[in-house]
Amino acid sequence: MKTTGPVAAAESVAPAAAAVKPQAVQPMGESVIATLVSPITGDIIPLDEVPDEAFASKAVGDGVAVKPTDKIVVSPVAGTIISIFNTNHAFCLESENGVEIVVHMGIDTVELQGQGFSRLVEEGAAVVAGQPVLEMDLDYLNANARSMISPVVCSNIENYSGLVIKAEGKVIAGKTPLYEIRG
Repeated sequence: MKTTGPVAAAESVAPAAAAVKPQAVQPMGESVIATLVSPITGDIIPLDEVPDEAFASKAVGDGVAVKPTDKIVVSPVAGTIISIFNTNHAFCLESENGVEIVVHMGIDTVELQGQGFSRLVEEGAAVVAGQPVLEMDLDYLNANARSMISPVVCSNIENYSGLVIKAEGKVIAGKTPLYEIRG
């Protein structure tokens, strides 16, 4: 009888502690710096499954990839478009608080010399999360690109404590939270 009391008490305390844990305050240095939304509607692919070593090894930055099922690519966060490749297959933006994001549509799509991509904004444009940036001819790209798996990475992640992936499965452009940058 002595052992059932302490065991029952321990069991009743554990669920209460577990319930409090997700709501715990983030430790100093772990605040959310930026939350990105998916730049494209599609399916989440882990970065290490991207068929390109530079992205899969996180040499370009950390994040996730999306296999697109829609043609409109939007800004994943409010900020400024720093560059759009002349082939329109990728763009870089800097958030209002300094997070640098690379959105790269497909793998080896640069070899298509811009075919299948149209830009909807110019370099230097201020954008809001969810604002259209590129339009793709997805039928052409699916038929001609090596892969349309599209990495979305934070290229200056070393300036922050890391990121937390928020999305899995299917995502909607401009709506589904993709990941948080923590500082």
